[in-house]
Amino acid sequence: MLATAFFVAAPAVSAAAGSGFTSYFAEGYTGEGFQEYICIGNQGGAPAVANVTYMFNGGGVRQASYSIPAASRYTVDVNRVVGPDKEVSALIESDSSLLVAERSMYFRYMGKWSGRHDVFGAAAPSRTWYFAEGYTGSNFDEYVCVQNPGESATALAFRFQTPAGERVRSGLSVGAHSRATFKVNDLVGQSVESSLAIESDLPVVAERSTYFLYSGRESVNWEGGHCVMGAPSLSNEFYFGEGTTRAGFQEWLTIQNPNESPVTVNAVYQLGPGQGDNVEAAYTVEAKHRFTLYVPSQVGMDKDVSVKLSSTNEFLAERPMYFHFERTGLQFEGGHCAIGAMDLAQSRFFAEGYTGPEFEEWLLLQNCSASDSSVQVNYYTQEAGALPPRSLVVPANTRMTVCVNCSAGPNYQVATGVTVLAGPGVVVEREQYYDSSKWTPPEPAAGSLTGLCFSPYLNEDPIKGQSVTPERISQLMDTVAPYTGWVRTFCSEGEWSTAPAMAKQKGLKIAAGADIYTDRARNQSEVNQLISQVRSGSVDIAVVGDEVIDTGALTVAELAGYLRQVRATGVPTGTSETYGQWMAHPELMNECDVILVNMYPYWEGVDVSKGAAQCATEYQNIKNIAGGRRIIIETGWPTGGQTRWSAVPSPENAARYLGDFMKWARKSGVEYFYFEAFDEQWKASREGPCGSCWGLWDSAGRLKPTIANVISAR
Repeated sequence: MLATAFFVAAPAVSAAAGSGFTSYFAEGYTGEGFQEYICIGNQGGAPAVANVTYMFNGGGVRQASYSIPAASRYTVDVNRVVGPDKEVSALIESDSSLLVAERSMYFRYMGKWSGRHDVFGAAAPSRTWYFAEGYTGSNFDEYVCVQNPGESATALAFRFQTPAGERVRSGLSVGAHSRATFKVNDLVGQSVESSLAIESDLPVVAERSTYFLYSGRESVNWEGGHCVMGAPSLSNEFYFGEGTTRAGFQEWLTIQNPNESPVTVNAVYQLGPGQGDNVEAAYTVEAKHRFTLYVPSQVGMDKDVSVKLSSTNEFLAERPMYFHFERTGLQFEGGHCAIGAMDLAQSRFFAEGYTGPEFEEWLLLQNCSASDSSVQVNYYTQEAGALPPRSLVVPANTRMTVCVNCSAGPNYQVATGVTVLAGPGVVVEREQYYDSSKWTPPEPAAGSLTGLCFSPYLNEDPIKGQSVTPERISQLMDTVAPYTGWVRTFCSEGEWSTAPAMAKQKGLKIAAGADIYTDRARNQSEVNQLISQVRSGSVDIAVVGDEVIDTGALTVAELAGYLRQVRATGVPTGTSETYGQWMAHPELMNECDVILVNMYPYWEGVDVSKGAAQCATEYQNIKNIAGGRRIIIETGWPTGGQTRWSAVPSPENAARYLGDFMKWARKSGVEYFYFEAFDEQWKASREGPCGSCWGLWDSAGRLKPTIANVISAR
């Protein structure tokens, strides 16, 4: 595999405070050889929630919510969220107007052509979509994906403008809350250069993706792919900030005229410093035709070139570019395609970007005016938040390149904001080169969970007598049920009394708990209620007490008395204790059918990279003395809170530990209850800041983004 790059001209940043954010992606695929990501950048000073609805080919949806930190960017691994072999579209919605989203795709198409492409989402559906570029020649496969977010199926007509005139394909459709994929090679035939106008009865979203082995003007063999979001309307002007005719690059311009009359398009080619005066030209595109330009034939070779296209009539223009070159030990090969910017805006914001060792990221800025522009560049990283802003001046009538790897620094997943502080607006594009020969596809999701520790007190404090309704418990069980086969509860009375029956109704097995501590009368009441639940047939495992030996609440003998009462019912019974207490009191195992061992490398100050190995060692030590009894581990890692020696709580570390632990547990056949389902705010006053950060879901019931990249539905 060689490398690819993608070039994107960012849409203008909305200035409407509080207007919210909406972004649609029609394309998406998680099949073999494809890895899809959605990058969401937040340039605001406060966290923002992004709600995503995934829509599938043939119908069906899945919803997820992600909290995007302030002045940062977040990456969603779509393969892990929706599972393999899905043709998937996405709708992203947020109350914050300061978000921007992009979708990047790594691929090895049909096992033969490698590359990467990237697009911004569409702001809204439309009844019309336009594409200036399109080609179905030898070794080119072209697709159009159409997303229908509406309540009803819609009919489509595809109008192809070719160098020989227009061809129409009607009778196409896409279902409600669905997406459909159309192969253009089949619709328009082979070896056709075509633009496309899509007409729909109802508002839809459309993208075009192309995969190729490009031969070009010099009989080269460059593999890759590119993708663009369609344009919902035409324009009188288009700007392309990037462009070059240097060796290893072949640049084209395609112009679409879907109108009833000819269009005359005026071009101004702005060359790099010291490369000569601007080149001007005019082209006539016949009605319902497509026109193709090879840029080196207009400006010559070895030029850096920006382009402005304009006309008194509306049209559409795209810039396809193909390339192959080597630099700093990396090989870059592939292609990109971009619809020109329709205006000169004061702000641009890119959600995608990476400055890792196999990547080169660049910003391209074009100033088409007679005055200088003072520009500020802001980097919002996933690793360190916002970096100090960078300032620069783009001289009048020039183009400038900025190396993001140099300007921001290495190894950042970075969103980038460009703002004109003084002077005229500029055109901004981002260029990302990537050596795909260095890429190792990420491991598949760890899968669904064996079991989850479940407590419903997300924002209530049970110590102060605050409770939740049975309806709320039921809702929270519905949230976790797709991801786990078991839940473990910790009390038997009050609102907990109906939990075992609820779990059974939802197809979950349950390890039901009795909350015992120092109050002997309350202990007996809890045990009696647990016995009643067991006798109703709702309990799969009974758990009597949690760390009561470790806390000194009860003696081993006292705990054994309660265990014997419950074991007499015949249900598998045990208690939950720390690893250290089980090792210190092996006689307690004789009172149990099931040994529940609490193993927390975080509390032991172990580095996250060694956490799963620590559990493996402790598990083997327990197994050696358990006499063949069933062993279930309880473990977890907080997404925030205080650092303990080498153990650092963070969303990334929590996801890493969860993935490492699940893979080891599956490979070793180990059962577990992962701690815990939801963040519980009240625990911060008992355990410190980490106390409220153990959940896989936050206290609003949203699956945490890093966790969504690890677990998958059953």
